[in-house]
Amino acid sequence: MKTIAERLKDAREKCGLTQPQLAAGAGVSAGTIGNIEAGTRKNPRELLAIAKALGVLPQWLRDGSGPRYPDAADNANISEGPSIKGHVPLLTSVQAGEWAEIAGSFSHDDALDWLPCPVNHGPRTFCLEVEGESMRNPGAKPSYDPGDVIFVDPDRCEKPLDRVVARLEGQGKATFKQYLEEDGRKLLKALNPDWKPRYIEINGNAVICGVVIGKWVPE
Repeated sequence: MKTIAERLKDAREKCGLTQPQLAAGAGVSAGTIGNIEAGTRKNPRELLAIAKALGVLPQWLRDGSGPRYPDAADNANISEGPSIKGHVPLLTSVQAGEWAEIAGSFSHDDALDWLPCPVNHGPRTFCLEVEGESMRNPGAKPSYDPGDVIFVDPDRCEKPLDRVVARLEGQGKATFKQYLEEDGRKLLKALNPDWKPRYIEINGNAVICGVVIGKWVPE
């Protein structure tokens, strides 16, 4: 993909977004997205907001250099801990499943707690305590034990291999799984090889509540 037009269209389609949907998520006009994809705008000033809405790195979107996704750039050894980026609400699994509907009216006292988040995140990010053993992967990483706290960003577009929080049709609370796309199918996978069922096929019967951007292990 040699042009910003090609990269933008490819990233947007991989997120399953129309031009108006991406425009709304980035806070820009639909005409802006259309003009970039048409090749008439090659260096848009709105690039940072568009890249954030797509979950890709701005430099990759601008000129194709460097890694495409933030996680791929996060591979250097560091000595200092991250600075705190703000506090996010700790939710119940029921609240997490309803987050898209209740986030706008959510008050400070509705949360179980407010925890500091050490990574950059969207304005609707929340955290959730892991329940059960389905995402525990003995002897391998990533792995999540019951009681671990995961940070979940609803404004990040899911991509294959991401860990996501999702609400299945007919279930009141959210579930935590890995997101996969295989042979045109969309799946939720338990990391625990002994978990049954390990795979759940989704086809319009699930809502992705957000992408997991990190975890905290309480002592």
